Amino acid sequence: MRSDHHLRRSRSVVRVAIASMLASSVAFTASSASASFGAGALARGSRAPAAPAPCPSGLGAGGEYHPLAPQRIYDSRPTSAVNETSPGAKAATPSQPTFDIGLIGLGGVPGVSADVLAVVVNITVTEPTAGGWLNAYGSGAPAGLASIVNFSTQQTVPNLSIVRPGDNGRLTVKLFTQSAAGSAHVVVDVFGWFSTSCAATRGARLVTLAPGRLLDTRTDAGRAELGQGESIELTIRGAALPAGGTIPTDVTGVVLNVTAINDLPGSRATFVSVVPDPPAGGAPPSTSNLNLARGQIKPNMVIVPVGADGKIRLYNNSGTVDLAVDVAGYLQRKLDETRAGRVVPLTTPYRVFDTRESQWGAVALGPGQAEDWSFADFVGSVNIAGVAVGNQFAVIGNLTSASLTRQYPTVAANSYLTVYPSDTTRPNASNLNIVEGAPVPNLAIMKYSATTTVRVFNLAGYNHYLYDASAVVLAD
Repeated sequence: MRSDHHLRRSRSVVRVAIASMLASSVAFTASSASASFGAGALARGSRAPAAPAPCPSGLGAGGEYHPLAPQRIYDSRPTSAVNETSPGAKAATPSQPTFDIGLIGLGGVPGVSADVLAVVVNITVTEPTAGGWLNAYGSGAPAGLASIVNFSTQQTVPNLSIVRPGDNGRLTVKLFTQSAAGSAHVVVDVFGWFSTSCAATRGARLVTLAPGRLLDTRTDAGRAELGQGESIELTIRGAALPAGGTIPTDVTGVVLNVTAINDLPGSRATFVSVVPDPPAGGAPPSTSNLNLARGQIKPNMVIVPVGADGKIRLYNNSGTVDLAVDVAGYLQRKLDETRAGRVVPLTTPYRVFDTRESQWGAVALGPGQAEDWSFADFVGSVNIAGVAVGNQFAVIGNLTSASLTRQYPTVAANSYLTVYPSDTTRPNASNLNIVEGAPVPNLAIMKYSATTTVRVFNLAGYNHYLYDASAVVLAD
């Protein structure tokens, strides 16, 4: 529904316009107080899946996360091809061509489709011949209106995503540019998976947090920028949270927004990797979380296991780079049948709002302004075969700054967006760092306030942005 929120940006609440949202892979009956996370839900417009094997009664491992040591499961580049029988650039044209890649049984993901609810992957577009976007969704499912990676000519752009395997355990990748001869290479690294109730092994639940900064090498005492081949340790278990309290000492993983600042005198093109343990033999990590050109400031969300010593490592490959690390949540094992912290992916990514569109006023968020978005209607719309999934802590999806324009004609615009619960103070954290000229995407966990509302703050310039939901986090 529409709102007059653009008349009073910083104080009014926008209600998210919704369609009926189908969550994926959950069997739910109105007569039951609990859901069973199976593999047979049918999205509108999709083909009927093969009947899954019966899952145990109750929630079990449904919606729980299993972290993996990062591993590359797909690379289209001829010099480093992985799981590609015909290496080479993929077509990226106005007709939005697609190709499929495997997920099930690769990189530590189980080989039994009935056990896998969703997979967490970092998708990187590299060497594109024109600007455009990439979307990914389960093979056989509707594509929906969404994007995961937005890129410009010859940029290398990664983004974390929660994707649902489709037919035969595969993922459909769609590439778009305005060029009839456009192409790009695609690289996919796997970081973990969410299980169904059929899975025999229990995973961990996601505890969402109001964002807060754990590390900033620019300002923290005893810290310094990372040089070529250098890494830095960051203690996770027992770490103090900026909003108060500490991270429990039994967490198995952590959810971070890592921002690399690659504009130092010694900076050069590089990649940054976040790993649980030191690389064996001092070798560089074989996967990356961030890819940066010289002069770039870029964020990316990371879901990483915590090492046996309670720490993680952040590695810089080349030049000199500063890092800012914001915590968004952690992963903790619970062997009960409660709902809290279980993640349910949507059948296909769904565009929740887009400030460029008339439905939301078509007005950019101005400098130093914030606006609230009510997700009450959205939360009520997420359902399994017409039955609401119930209370939710947060929504997970892709936040994209679509365009940033100047406030003053002669002053270049540089900004950031911060998303946080509307009933908390704005934290020292950021979700997106933006300059003029190109869209910037990043996975974002939007933790709800007590009234199911989130607030978005824009530092400078006039910022149009959008949000594509891919999963929800259940509450009791």
